[in-house]
Amino acid sequence: MMAEQRETLLARARIARGLTQVELAKRAGISRQALGAIESGVYQPSVTVALGLARALGESVEKLFGGESAAARQDVNVSFTGNERGSAISPQPRVALGRVSGKLVAVEQPAAHLALTPSAGIVRHATRHRAKISTFMSQEEIDSTLLIAGCDPAAAILANWLARKRSPVCPVVVQCSSTRALAAVVEGRVHAAGVHLRDPKSGEYNLTQIKRSLGRRRAIVVNFAGWELGLATAAGNPRKIRSAADLGQPGLRIVNREAGSGARLALDEGLAEFGLHAGQIVGYQRELAGHLEVAAAVAAGQADAGITIRVAAQVYGLGFIPIREERYDLVIPVQEFESVVVEAMLDALNAQRFAREIADFCLYDTGKMGQVVAHLN
Repeated sequence: MMAEQRETLLARARIARGLTQVELAKRAGISRQALGAIESGVYQPSVTVALGLARALGESVEKLFGGESAAARQDVNVSFTGNERGSAISPQPRVALGRVSGKLVAVEQPAAHLALTPSAGIVRHATRHRAKISTFMSQEEIDSTLLIAGCDPAAAILANWLARKRSPVCPVVVQCSSTRALAAVVEGRVHAAGVHLRDPKSGEYNLTQIKRSLGRRRAIVVNFAGWELGLATAAGNPRKIRSAADLGQPGLRIVNREAGSGARLALDEGLAEFGLHAGQIVGYQRELAGHLEVAAAVAAGQADAGITIRVAAQVYGLGFIPIREERYDLVIPVQEFESVVVEAMLDALNAQRFAREIADFCLYDTGKMGQVVAHLN
C-alpha cells in the first residue's frame, strides 16, 4: 500500500473520531512524534504498535495498514477421487490440498472427527494445587502455547492459520462452557476465555456476566464472531420440529449441553417461553461437552434434536432450526493482552483473509472480528 494511502486511512480514522495526534498516541502507548511519522509514511509500525492503534480506533489492522493480500478465495482444478468409503456426510465435502509428483491433489476429509489429542506432558504426581509433569516440550515451546477456554470449534481453524503463517504460537483449546471459561480466566489458568452468555433481562451479550465473574479484575473484551444458535435435527427433520415448543412431543429425545453453557441457557429460556420444564423433556439430563458432540449424537440417531450452532449441524448434514443470533467474545486479562501468544491471536483476528475463512467455513458473521468490545477496569 502506498504511503499516501496509509496516511489517509490512519489520519482519517483518527479525525473521524475527533482525536488529536496527542490523544491517539496516548491511547496507543506511543509518542506523538512516532504517530506523526506513521501517519506520514516515514515509519512502518511494528505488529504491537499497529495493534495498539487499531484497538484505540476500534478498527482492524488490515483496514488501517493493509498488509497481506485481501484477495477473495480462488478456484483451482485438482485431481480428486472423493472418499473411497462412500459419499461425505457434508453436502459440500471439505478437503486437504497438496502437490504430489508435481500434480495438485485434493484429499477428502471429514468436517469433524475424533482424534488423539496432542499432549504436552503426563502428570506424574499431583497434590491439590501443584503437580509434577513429565514433558518433552522445551521452555520456548511452552511459552509459545496459547491457552483458550471455550466452546468454539473454529479454534481449530485458528491453529491451522497460525501454522500456515509459520507462527511459533500454538493454540490449545480447553473445551468447556462459557461459565467455566470465565472461571479459568479468573483463576489465571488460560490466556483468553470465549463466552456467549445472554443477559435474560436486558438481552445484552456477555458483558453483564463477564463483569459479575471478574469483579475488579481488569480485562479487555474482543469480538470473535457472531453465530446462529438453534436446534439440530435429523436430516429432513422427520419429527417436524419448528421450535422449542415441539421438544415435548411424546417419544422425542434430545441431547443437552452442560449447565453454565450459553446453549443450555438458551434452551432453558426457550422451554420457559412455551411453558415447558426439564422433567417433560426426554434426554434433558444427557449433557455433552461441545457443539460438535451434540451434532454427532443427533447424526448417530442417539437423539432427535440438540441445541447447538449452525456450523455443527451443517458439517454433519443435519437440519437446523435457528433460535437466535449470538455474539461470541473473547475475554483477555489486561496483563496478558500484549503477551506474544495473545498478540499472535489478535493479529489473526485482524487479518481480513482469516475473517473470510471463518465466515466461509463456519458460517459466522465476522464483520466485527478483532474489534474491542469493552475495556473493563
